[in-house]
Amino acid sequence: MTTPSPLPGRVEVHVVLPQGERATPLAFHYLEHLVWLNAIGPDKVGPDRDSNAATSAIAVDYWLSGEEKDLRSIFRRLAHVFRPLTLSRDVAGNEREILLREYEERVVGHPLVRAALAMDAFLYAGNRLALSPAGSPEAIRVLEFEQARLLHKATHQPGSAMVLVIGNVRKKQILQAMEEAGWPRGKGEGPAPAPPRFHLAEPVTKVFHFTDPHVQPRLIWRRVVQLPAPVDFDLLEAEGALLSAIFDTDLRGGLAGPLRYDAAIAESFAIAVRPIDERHVELVFDAVPETRVSTRRLRGTFERELARIAREGIPEATYRRVFRRFGYWPEWDDEQEVKRWLAAYSLDRVFALRRPLSREAIRKMRDRLSRRALNDLLRRLVHKGRTAVAHVEPSSEPESGENAR
Repeated sequence: MTTPSPLPGRVEVHVVLPQGERATPLAFHYLEHLVWLNAIGPDKVGPDRDSNAATSAIAVDYWLSGEEKDLRSIFRRLAHVFRPLTLSRDVAGNEREILLREYEERVVGHPLVRAALAMDAFLYAGNRLALSPAGSPEAIRVLEFEQARLLHKATHQPGSAMVLVIGNVRKKQILQAMEEAGWPRGKGEGPAPAPPRFHLAEPVTKVFHFTDPHVQPRLIWRRVVQLPAPVDFDLLEAEGALLSAIFDTDLRGGLAGPLRYDAAIAESFAIAVRPIDERHVELVFDAVPETRVSTRRLRGTFERELARIAREGIPEATYRRVFRRFGYWPEWDDEQEVKRWLAAYSLDRVFALRRPLSREAIRKMRDRLSRRALNDLLRRLVHKGRTAVAHVEPSSEPESGENAR
C-alpha cells in the first residue's frame, strides 16, 4: 500500500511482519536484531546501534528511505530480510549482550518504565500485549541462535508481509521496482495479517508502589473496559481523542477545573482514552500532585470527579466548544500537513497490523462523532473494568490498600 510523502523526491519503504503466537515478543526482538544485521551486514551498523528496525508486542518492522530513483535498490536490500540467517554464532551471542545493555539503559533505574511494564502485564493478562519486547535479563540470557533461525524461517515469509511505501510514486512504479529488485513472491501462506484478538481478564484492581530517591511523586491510573458492542476502530479512536480533549479543559465536564484550578490537587496531568481493539478501551491518567498533596489523595479526588462527570454527562455547550477546535485531523486545505498526517497515520495502522482507511473515509469521520456516543463511552469507563494504579514515590514507605477488588 502507498501514501504520499511530505518530502518531495523522497521515499520510505516499510516491511511489517506479524509475530503470531510462535514465540514471545522478546524472541522476536532478538530475531529483529539478527535479521537486520543479516540484511545489511554487521560491518554497516554503527557503534550506537541505531538501526531501521523495530519490534512491538505483535509485529516487526524493517524500513529504508532514500530518493525516488533509489526505490529499486531499497527493495533489493529489504528483500534480504527474507534470506536465511547466515550470521556467525559470535555475532548472534553479541546481540544478546546488546539486548542486555538495552534493558539496563531503558528499564533499570527508570521507575516510570518499570511501572508501565508491570501495569501492562496486569492489565493485559492473558494477551500478547502483556509481554514486553524488552524481556528480562534472565529471559535474554537463554535466547538461542538456533531457535531464532527456526523462528525466522517460520515467520519471515513474503506472503505474510505488509509493505507500505511513503512517497509520491505510483503503484505501477512500485511494482516495477519490486520486480526489478527480485522481490520474492508470496506463496499464499495464509490470511492477511490482523491484530491478535484481545480478551479482558477479571475486572479487579491492583495497586503498585515504585520508589526512587530522585523521582517526583506521581500517580498513574489505568483502566481497561469492555464495550457492549464493537465500534469501528478509527471511529472509537477519534471518540477517545475528543473525550480526552474535553477532560483536559476547565469547562463543565472537564477535569482541569476540579483538579487544578478549583482546588490545587494536581500540579499537572495528562489523560488519554484509547482503543485496544473494537471492543476494548483503556483510560490512562498520569498526574503529578501539588506540593503537600499525596498521590493517595490525588487518586481519591480523581476517581470521585470522574464518577461525577460520568453521572452528569458532558454538557452540550462543552461538547460543541471543544468539538469546534478539535485538532485530531489535519487541515485538509494544507496539502503538506495532510501528507505528514497520512504518512504517520498509515504507518501507525500498518505496524498495528491494520489497514489504513482512505482519505475520503477519514474526512467523513468527523461527521460521525456525537455527544451521545461520548457520554456512552464515559459511562462505560467508570463501570467495572480491570484497573491498575501505580504510586511512584521518592520514599520507600508503602501506602495501605495494596490490592482491592
